Amino acid sequence: MKKIFLPLLCIAFASSFSYGKSPRVDSLAVYILQKSNINLLNLQSCIYTAEVSYDVWGEEVGMIKHSYTDKIYMKFPNKLFLNSLGDKGHRSILYNGKNLSYYSFVNNSYAETSAPATVLETMDTINKTFGIEFPGADFFYPSFEEDILNTGSNLTYLGITRIGDKDCFHIAGKNENTSFQFWIANDELFLPVKMCITYLSEKDQPQYEAIYDNWEINPVCVDSMFEFTPPPGATKVKLSPTVVSKNK
Repeated sequence: MKKIFLPLLCIAFASSFSYGKSPRVDSLAVYILQKSNINLLNLQSCIYTAEVSYDVWGEEVGMIKHSYTDKIYMKFPNKLFLNSLGDKGHRSILYNGKNLSYYSFVNNSYAETSAPATVLETMDTINKTFGIEFPGADFFYPSFEEDILNTGSNLTYLGITRIGDKDCFHIAGKNENTSFQFWIANDELFLPVKMCITYLSEKDQPQYEAIYDNWEINPVCVDSMFEFTPPPGATKVKLSPTVVSKNK
């Protein structure tokens, strides 16, 4: 399978290799990320929520923080349903193994496009083509920790810390352009709990942060929940980056 990397982490890790010295890599940090990745890859299905916040620079007031909440249903290898509420509007995305449907509740409009044969390939293709984000998707890619190491980033294990009611392994890294942190649950599943990326080379160093919660492991997800039926009066439009941006 080819390497797949969504822009949020791709931007964070795709920096120059010219550090002047070899990166420092903590083997325990690598082990924790590998353990989390392996457990996720072995799932048959899952449900989780992603509370996302991100900074956008405004010339008049400086950095502005936006947020949205996604609820994601994934059934492997080829089913996905995402419901999103927040500053990006109320919208849903459904993928049934053949087609992907995008629906804007605000405008009562929808778009459809053919999609690749698997969830991971579909998320990668749709993100690159139309700019649609799938929070938490990076943790599911088989080459997750390998891709981090291949960029020459420093990576270290900082110990146990607490996020909400969960004890977490705290992992941090840095390269020329970004710093990044992961919090992985200290339990038998090693599920992702939080991620934070700081864009060091951008104006006022904006951040992207996501908290992953309400995990349900291997729930029963019937195939019909991934099928889209247009609501009464819905307008069909062509899926494009412009439509995704406007239909919020």
